[in-house]
Amino acid sequence: MRLSRILIGLLAVIVLIILIVWIFGGKKKPTVTPPPPPPPLSLPDYSSTDAVVSLTNDGIVNGDELHRAIRISISADSRELDVIQGYSNNVIQKQTFYNTQDAFDVFLRAINGFGFLSKLSKPTAPTSPIGQCPLGSRYIFDLDQGGGDLSSTWASTCGKSVGTSSADALNMLTLFRDQIPDYSKLTSNVNLSATAPQTSQ
Repeated sequence: MRLSRILIGLLAVIVLIILIVWIFGGKKKPTVTPPPPPPPLSLPDYSSTDAVVSLTNDGIVNGDELHRAIRISISADSRELDVIQGYSNNVIQKQTFYNTQDAFDVFLRAINGFGFLSKLSKPTAPTSPIGQCPLGSRYIFDLDQGGGDLSSTWASTCGKSVGTSSADALNMLTLFRDQIPDYSKLTSNVNLSATAPQTSQ
């Protein structure tokens, strides 16, 4: 009789443990799938936002003290020219000009026509331009909003297959340069292909 009570008690404990495990740990929590990101706007639709489009003309791969890049950034309220030294985004020269939303809208429509956001359907080059086309230039096209990178593609002077963008890079470069008054004068001392120290920069 005593043995049967012990067995019944032991069985009750086992059943209780199974119930506790089933209630608190046995049920898998449903997997919550995050909602898909909203579809990107067409480029001209960003004219009334805080978006920034930029083009960086990155020079040949050379020593850190010699390396230069020129970045032009356009938003609804400003146009900026940055001259960058080295590979750590060290801005050594900066010029800022005002902009208007209407002018930004026209500019976005213009670069959209040259494929600013367009990508190669099957790019063979890496996503990142770092170290690519080392003896030429890389043209990096960025669309940012609220500190987030919405699109980043690049082209190069090493041919259409060396890059991820299918944009008309040279016409795009001209459009960005034309946003900066006296661009040629402001960048006259910037050598993107330097192999010797640049005394004025």
